[in-house]
Amino acid sequence: MSDNGKILVTGATGNVSSALIANLVEKGASVRGLVRDESKGESLKDSGVEVAIGNLEDQDSIEKALEGIEKVFLLTPVGEDSPQQARNVIDAALKQGSPYIVRMSAIGAAFDAPSRNGKAHAETEADLKKSGLPYTILKPHFFMQNIMMAAESIASEGNIYMPFKDGKLGMIDVRDIADVSAVILTEEGHEGKTYTPSGPKSISLSEVAAAISSALDKEVNYIDVPMEAADESLSGMGFPEWNKNAYLEYFKAYSEGWGDYTSSDVEDITGNPARSIETFAKDFAQVFGG
Repeated sequence: MSDNGKILVTGATGNVSSALIANLVEKGASVRGLVRDESKGESLKDSGVEVAIGNLEDQDSIEKALEGIEKVFLLTPVGEDSPQQARNVIDAALKQGSPYIVRMSAIGAAFDAPSRNGKAHAETEADLKKSGLPYTILKPHFFMQNIMMAAESIASEGNIYMPFKDGKLGMIDVRDIADVSAVILTEEGHEGKTYTPSGPKSISLSEVAAAISSALDKEVNYIDVPMEAADESLSGMGFPEWNKNAYLEYFKAYSEGWGDYTSSDVEDITGNPARSIETFAKDFAQVFGG
């Protein structure tokens, strides 16, 4: 790989960013990871990644993290503060040489999206386009890894409890998002583009259960639950009100078929087909009690 300059990855210890960093390191890229405290960055340092300490509410720490950076993978946590956090990075980037921003947006992000999270991401997309910074926007589908939230019930009862009815989703393996992002950050030709990476086909939760059944060699069933039960469950897990309602809005949309689509972006960008739910289930069988 040619020298593409140093890349800053925000949310460096999260699922997507950590997979991306491993991919970039394998490609020989120069990477700096932004973490909230030094202890979280130890594993990154061990893999040869430079670590910057800061957070997306602290403008000074963002500006320091961006020093000498040519490209940024901008991921913000789900929450009502996400647009301002992203705006802080955009503002800092404009002071630090206008690096190329690869923005990790959200499925169906738009001002008329069915979830407040999609609307929040639409704000950031508008801010980024208006900024004049070079950019690429990623709007990945529902993560296969979200099924891991049901790992305990799969292991103990053989059941997946989710409020999706018979809705189908073109869900994507997080590893494919990392692969796509790594190519975009290290190759030319993606500026100004928006991608909607998905899995290879649109599937129901019953099909997800069947794939996990096969991987575990035991019966696993999908149990559709009422939205009220999902609300109660998320509240019991301590989700902030804004986040909880954002997820409930997504659940309702998915149950009505809003996520029933796929794209060829993963294969078009990486040259490899998107991972299937069967591959995901086999690779993570141990998580589900296999």
